[in-house]
Amino acid sequence: MQPSSNTTDNAAQQPGRVVSWLLEQATCEAEVQYIEAVEGNLRLVTFSSDDIRDMVWSPGDMVQLILLGSTLLGEWELRSYTPFAVDPEQGTMQILAAIHGQALGSDWFASAQIGTRCRFVSPKHPLSLSKPQRPMVFFGDETSFGTAIATRQTTQGYNGAEFIFEVGSEGDARAALSRFGLTNAHFISRNADDSHLDALERSVLEASHRAVHVILTGKATSIQRLNKALRSAGLSRRQLTNVPYWSPGKKGLKGV
Repeated sequence: MQPSSNTTDNAAQQPGRVVSWLLEQATCEAEVQYIEAVEGNLRLVTFSSDDIRDMVWSPGDMVQLILLGSTLLGEWELRSYTPFAVDPEQGTMQILAAIHGQALGSDWFASAQIGTRCRFVSPKHPLSLSKPQRPMVFFGDETSFGTAIATRQTTQGYNGAEFIFEVGSEGDARAALSRFGLTNAHFISRNADDSHLDALERSVLEASHRAVHVILTGKATSIQRLNKALRSAGLSRRQLTNVPYWSPGKKGLKGV
């Protein structure tokens, strides 16, 4: 005897309902309070939530947004972002998201509107911007801008930090970061064939001679090359922090 279509539908829906219930119990809800387009396909998004008032956050911490997708979890996927500011008193956090290609996180931030709701997981700690000794070098790309800006929330702020970015548009990148007071950055224009990596490697190696710690974020393959060059130049593992945010064709890295 074949099960009725209603029975089959109910069975199919049950795992999704269980996952949704578990997510509601283990995660926080937030609402988009403010959105602004920033130079270079960036979106400045302010989230508000009573749950943020109870959130313990330090510069460099990430939150995981729970977005609609198609995975083993059913309709949910996780995407990690680094807020550059959290205000517990106001119950707000701010994220500067890069809109890059056809990706779930990019699509969500591109289409989000004031009042859009989402759920998120409380901060993870892959990188503490307060711990590295100064002077330090910070490397990344457009996906790293929010993390770089979060440096200003540390005791030393931007002082003693040298920033190097590989970017699609130097003009857009400079304008975007200047808005947040980050004006001492050096930019290497990105080439599709990665021919810019020679100049990028030279720039990071030169800066490393003036630093006691180097933080590498952004594209995984760029991080791999720079990490290898820095290790060959004599930097120890303790002097290097690697946090890959993305890699072409892959998902589920530490941040985006």
